[in-house]
Amino acid sequence: MSKQTTKPKGILKKATPMPPPTAQNTQNTQNAPDAREVAVKHARIIHSRRDVEDQIADSMIELSKYPLARDPPRDASDPAPADAESFKNIVRLYQPSDYDDLVEERNANGLCGYTLCPSPRSRVSGGGTFKLVNYGRKDFNIVPSRELEKWCSQKCAKRAMYVKVQLNETAAWERAGIPTIQVDLLEEPKPFTADDNAADNAADKLAKDVENLKIEAQEKTVQNARDLLLERGDPTGTGKPPKRTVKLAIREKPVEAPAAPTLNPDDQGHLITEGYKTTFDAKSETVSQEVKVTAARETKPNGSPPFED
Repeated sequence: MSKQTTKPKGILKKATPMPPPTAQNTQNTQNAPDAREVAVKHARIIHSRRDVEDQIADSMIELSKYPLARDPPRDASDPAPADAESFKNIVRLYQPSDYDDLVEERNANGLCGYTLCPSPRSRVSGGGTFKLVNYGRKDFNIVPSRELEKWCSQKCAKRAMYVKVQLNETAAWERAGIPTIQVDLLEEPKPFTADDNAADNAADKLAKDVENLKIEAQEKTVQNARDLLLERGDPTGTGKPPKRTVKLAIREKPVEAPAAPTLNPDDQGHLITEGYKTTFDAKSETVSQEVKVTAARETKPNGSPPFED
């Protein structure tokens, strides 16, 4: 009898047949974006970002030569309007790191880190990495020498930091299309308008109100002082201390002098140590004759003859 052979089973799953294409699947396939179009769109976005970065890098080279108007009376506190406006329009898209790069670029040219300052940067005399600033004052500080050499003065450092704190960490290409982003200067002249006149009037009124409040507070303080003097016995309320006399009787306490210590020849207090009285053996050979006589007198009754050796 021959054995029946069985075919081995495979371990792989059987492939499920794909469903036939329907009208809906065909429509979704047609509406799907083309891969080439997506790639071109992303490439354009990357290209626009690089263009913005290139503009910032080129503007650093341009701002490193500012200000263009350096003749007196133009200085960092009163720059030329054209230079100030151009600087604000360029730097408004900067990030804080880009602004630091601009400061380093100007220092490399030997200029102050503040863009609108025509003065050269300062040089710290002596060696050392750190310097003591305002020694002996409340604002004493230890500052790296490199930070001090970025500016020509502390005023320019404040002007530069005032601009830096207004910059945003958001990428420049995300803020390029927002026209409302503005940067102000620390010392920027503003045109006088009717609104400013109204604001000045309101400020004057507020100052007068504050002055009136101060006067009322002073009058109230004086009145409180007068009331306090009346409570203490000043009927006039003139603000002067009352003239009153108080009789004081000083009596001395009688003090008795302590009794003077007496020296008793028969007293043997010198033999007592911490409550224990030292005694001597009369029969001991090391005891002197005088000690033996004294010990014999203490041990024998009155009238008996003294101890003899």
